[in-house]
Amino acid sequence: CPQCAARYRIDPSKSSKRVARVKCPKCTTLFDVELPLPGDSPRILVVDDSSFFRELILDVLRPLYREILTAGDGNEALRAIRERLPALVILDLNLPGMSGYDLIRTVRSDADLERIRLLAMSGVFRKESEVLDVKQAGADDFISKSFKPEQLLERVNRLLEW
Repeated sequence: CPQCAARYRIDPSKSSKRVARVKCPKCTTLFDVELPLPGDSPRILVVDDSSFFRELILDVLRPLYREILTAGDGNEALRAIRERLPALVILDLNLPGMSGYDLIRTVRSDADLERIRLLAMSGVFRKESEVLDVKQAGADDFISKSFKPEQLLERVNRLLEW
C-alpha cells in the first residue's frame, strides 16, 4: 500500500482490465495497481561480482520460469534496472564501484523505480543491527549467502506476489 506499506494480493487472471482498484486491507486506502498483461513475467535481476554465485542463483531460480538478468557490479545493475525495469533485484551488498547500499539508496530515491523489490544478500555474517540498516536503506528483505535453495525461492516468491 502506498499509504501504510501493507502487503496485499491481487489475482490478475480475475480481471480483464489493465489497472485494478485496490482497497488496502490494513488502512483502507484506495489506490490503482497496474496489472501484468497475459504472458507477462516479472523480470529478476541478479547482481553479484562473482560469476560463480550469479550462476548458482540462476540455477536455484530456474524453476520459476522467469526472465532472469545478471549484472556484475552496481553501475551495470543500475543501467539494467533503468532499461529493463525488473520486478525484483537480488543484490550483493559488497559490490565493486557502486556498493549494494548505494544501489539500494539510488533505486529508492527514483520515483520511476519505486515498485521494484530489493532483496539484499551478503556472505559476510550480519548482526541483526546490520540487517536493520539494510532495510532502513530501502531493501525489502535480506538473506545470507549461506541460504538453502528453498529459503531463497520462498523469499523471491513472496517479494513477487501481487
